[in-house]
Amino acid sequence: MKKSDWTILFTWPYKVYTQLLFWLLVFSLYILLKEYPQRMHGATLICLVFQEMLELAIPCYSQNLLVLPFLKRRKWIAAIVIYLAQLLVLIKLLPYLLNAAGQLFVFFFPITDTVDWREEHIAFSVVAFTVVASFTKTGLDRLIRDKEQKENELRHLKAHLNPHFLFNTLNNLYGLSVAGSENLPGLMLRLSDLLRYSLYDTNQHYVSLQKETGYICNYVALERIRLSDELQIDLHMEGEMGGHYIAPLLMIVYIENAFKHFSAADGRRPFIKIMLSVGDGSLRLNVLNSVDPARPPVPASKDKGGLGLENARQRLNLIYPGQYSLKINKGPESFETDLLIQLT
Repeated sequence: MKKSDWTILFTWPYKVYTQLLFWLLVFSLYILLKEYPQRMHGATLICLVFQEMLELAIPCYSQNLLVLPFLKRRKWIAAIVIYLAQLLVLIKLLPYLLNAAGQLFVFFFPITDTVDWREEHIAFSVVAFTVVASFTKTGLDRLIRDKEQKENELRHLKAHLNPHFLFNTLNNLYGLSVAGSENLPGLMLRLSDLLRYSLYDTNQHYVSLQKETGYICNYVALERIRLSDELQIDLHMEGEMGGHYIAPLLMIVYIENAFKHFSAADGRRPFIKIMLSVGDGSLRLNVLNSVDPARPPVPASKDKGGLGLENARQRLNLIYPGQYSLKINKGPESFETDLLIQLT
């Protein structure tokens, strides 16, 4: 299931519509849930409820426009002084302002009742809604800021990944051109598909699983052309890929790592086995490659592939927190990666 960006509702110009919808909901709840005398109906009831809504809205907007900017800049003394001045002004003058609105309604509409603000708890309303408005606005701003920070981190991580694919593919192309291989046209076509996907589709937060698996198939086919004589490659996919979405270039990192580090003991043919399955709202990727037990491990500082694996793990933590499991098993003769992602 493709995830939607809900934070757009609180950015310009959508936040105008969001706030209008919110106050319309408050207006409706006032009419439905609050008990009014039977004589209050039609224009009388609508004007009365609108007047009571102003009691909520004015403290909220005055707080967010006047006081909250100083709180965000940590100018505590100025914020406290302005807040206390705001409370004094609103508590003393808000009833007169609301009464003036009521008289304006009486002038334009045939209403029979207005609010007697002497019986209302203006002081409590002002304090309560200024505090609620501050917490709500601060919380939403924090969520939006965290989301933007995650997007910046993801762009930074993908900037490390995309050139890595291109360099490997160009190396393959160069090797075949030197050897005068007849497979060169097929490789160039695969390269074109890979670049098209990397340049255009990966700029999105999520891509269809069909496109991502198509990219994997192209990559594996490209490696088959280069390594078919020395490597056994098995790729198996099962399950319905349609209707699912995934963050781009996550799975390919583990597959590429297998092609980069496969080896085998003398007399044995090296292998890479890739199994990708989709079912019950989850995706499982299992990558197994052979390893020569006599081959010394590559130091972490010299293992350029480690950057891609670490970036992939960071992206998983950012995009699928608590929604994935990653197991890496290093055996004496094999290296296995097992990744499970909840797609819904």
